[in-house]
Amino acid sequence: MPKTIEATYDPSKVWKPIEEGIYPAHIKGISSKEVHTRAGEAIVVNMRYRVADEVTKYTQPLWEMDGYKYVTDDDDQRVPLTNGKGEQSVSTCEHLKGKEFQDNGFFIFTDSSASTKNRRYFELLNNLEINCEETDLDGNKVKKLVLIEEEDVVGKPVMVTVKRQEFVTSETKHLPVEQQERRHTFKVFNVVLWGEGQQLDATELDEDVPF
Repeated sequence: MPKTIEATYDPSKVWKPIEEGIYPAHIKGISSKEVHTRAGEAIVVNMRYRVADEVTKYTQPLWEMDGYKYVTDDDDQRVPLTNGKGEQSVSTCEHLKGKEFQDNGFFIFTDSSASTKNRRYFELLNNLEINCEETDLDGNKVKKLVLIEEEDVVGKPVMVTVKRQEFVTSETKHLPVEQQERRHTFKVFNVVLWGEGQQLDATELDEDVPF
């Protein structure tokens, strides 16, 4: 007769992959630092986002898996996991609840000669409804950018576009391409206000992630 041991299995905790998509979240934190780039001196702003409880209402398509890897066909395309009707199965995105993601940073070039490179940061300000005053520079009307601070954004409800990003490990980036080790992570590539979302207090975002 099998011997009872101190071990359990919870089928509700089965691992699910993260899929690229647009998800509801709240801005959890922000940081900025000065950097030197080929285009000149700049400030880079990074934000961290926590996926909101409402993500449980979202669904994602399911694909055949071999452990933690997708099964692919002869054309290197993922193979859909189908139901009895031949349709691709879907699952809730409950596993993303409380998950945290970061962005790649938004650059602010401080030299006026590189101001056209500030478009992405200006669009972020617009998306978060942070207003910029208009001023005159060499006879042109320009927007005077502001530096986002914690009190401006932490707790704001946003919709984040999450995409998979591949990178070479720091330990192997100096090696020939064929010897480099490549991994992937998920980053936020776009942020807009979540109109139906509720503003959270910063203390509500300090709670531990539930996994």
